[in-house]
Amino acid sequence: MDETTRNELEKLHGRINDLKERVVSLEAQQPHINAALLRIEGSVEKLANRIGKALWAVVAIMLTPLAGLLIKAIASGALARFL
Repeated sequence: MDETTRNELEKLHGRINDLKERVVSLEAQQPHINAALLRIEGSVEKLANRIGKALWAVVAIMLTPLAGLLIKAIASGALARFL
């Protein structure tokens, strides 16, 4: 085997070893990444629930005066003309 081929093979071995180290590092980080993703998903779910509750509260606040007007109209008999 000539010197050029030997040098190229050594470079390739070095690159392969670097890749192996990166894979080992990524595999070691994977459980931490998964745990972080679970925490993020839980936080997003809680936030979505709170936004949903806030929207229902806004809708209820907006509909409360309309319900009061409807009850007054029924009580005064104003709706009898339309029925």
